[in-house]
Amino acid sequence: MTKSEPGTFSPWIIFLFSYAVLFGPAFALFSEYAYDLKANPDIATYLGLAEFDFEQSPVRRYRVLIPFLAAALDTVCGGLFERLTPYTFPGPDFSLCFSFFVVNSLLMAAFGWTVYRLAQAYGARPLAAAVGLLAVLTSRWTAYLAGLPLVDSLYALVLATTLLSIATRNHRLLIASMLIGPWAKESYFFMVPLLFIYAPMRWYRIAGWLALSGLLVFSFRFGYDWYNQLDPGESLSDDLAHVQSIRMSLGRLFSFHGLYEVVSIVGVWGLLFLLLLKNNVRAFVRKHSPGFSWLFVGIILLHALLSTELARMLYLLSPLLAVWIALLIEQWRTKLKLR
Repeated sequence: MTKSEPGTFSPWIIFLFSYAVLFGPAFALFSEYAYDLKANPDIATYLGLAEFDFEQSPVRRYRVLIPFLAAALDTVCGGLFERLTPYTFPGPDFSLCFSFFVVNSLLMAAFGWTVYRLAQAYGARPLAAAVGLLAVLTSRWTAYLAGLPLVDSLYALVLATTLLSIATRNHRLLIASMLIGPWAKESYFFMVPLLFIYAPMRWYRIAGWLALSGLLVFSFRFGYDWYNQLDPGESLSDDLAHVQSIRMSLGRLFSFHGLYEVVSIVGVWGLLFLLLLKNNVRAFVRKHSPGFSWLFVGIILLHALLSTELARMLYLLSPLLAVWIALLIEQWRTKLKLR
């Protein structure tokens, strides 16, 4: 990677820009979405956790950070939020759903700032990095993660901060990512090979922080199951059952609909990738894409194959897609000698 040009935009400007761009689409989805909890069990689980109903899906019931944050916000501001309830809100509990919306939209704005900094760390100048960021912010999945009672916003942020910590050799950010990642989603442990190979830290320190993170998470899970008189083995067996999704996911991925799902991550911005047909453009992108980029692609593909939500999991690639779009813009600027 080449050293990025000093940014001309402050972190707050990028954060507020991200929030402004995603707020409208996310709020529109939040206020119009058909909250059929039987059709969307993920939303049912996280709303249940926020209401301290812990007898939920064995796979999702431990992802409590965002539900608890939303519950805390609803406890403090629920009365005010109720006054904002529209006449036709389709959801089950406006103030609680709105609390999720506030938490998730703020996290996705932080995700936007992280994506922008990552593009700069790969060598993109501020304007090119901003275009890459815009490609991610206008994705339909950004609005989905920001607007609905889900927990993917925190996971997307943690994955992006992990990449940024490696690209910038930021130890504190790396430690924070390792500690929070498994709480966001247990699949963060798929990142372990990438951390050991590329993280800017001694392997035994990485092992120590991951061990601490795992100990905290699994102690919580054990206490959670003991308190609620649940079977801990049920969660493990359900996690392992995801392997059965691989064949179906491969079939979907290599189909017209699968192609549509991949393209839908960044929409029409994906047309910029046609520039990769040129040898010099491919060489430029490869030069500015370190090895951990390609390993991260493999890790996210594994996420997608193990999940029935193919497109939503592939959206986790969006930090790298934003980087590559920024690099394509950078190459175009360089070729035309724009400043």
